Amino acid sequence: MLRRFVLVVLCLCVASGEESCDRGEMVNTICSLCSQRRGGQLLESGHQVAFFVYMSQNIQINAISKYMTFVYDRVETNVGNGYDVRSGNFTAPENGIYVFHTSTTSFDKSHCNVEVVKNGQIKDITWADSMHHDDRAVASSMTILSLTKGDIVLVRVGAKQGGNYLESNQNTRMSFSGFKLA
Repeated sequence: MLRRFVLVVLCLCVASGEESCDRGEMVNTICSLCSQRRGGQLLESGHQVAFFVYMSQNIQINAISKYMTFVYDRVETNVGNGYDVRSGNFTAPENGIYVFHTSTTSFDKSHCNVEVVKNGQIKDITWADSMHHDDRAVASSMTILSLTKGDIVLVRVGAKQGGNYLESNQNTRMSFSGFKLA
């Protein structure tokens, strides 16, 4: 398809009589584009992947359980369609280095471990802890992971949780986001 595009451009240059398209430049352009291909597929480095999702409402602590995946129900951005709003999983659409961020707020005598998990293995842990006071406690993480196409990253409840609720409303958002760095 790429070769057809280049040939169409070449034909347009010749048909319009423009002298700016010389054969040497065209050959170099075609060779450059062909060298970016591997096994008939364009290299993945040019694709954009980014997502930002959050909870639309507070989460009652008694409604969550140990190792339950958080399913962030509001999708603001999902370039590359890696985030699945049904499962809460991000599936890498291509190989690369990815950056993930989580933000969790506990409220009034509540606490919760939050884990970032890649293919079943814990990669990062935070603890939103307002267990001994009436106020908010925010925990966030930034995790950089090397992913292969098809790897799954998710955010889940950790080993400890208790109290009233995790907050996601007009004051703070419980969120999960990520993007492909390289």
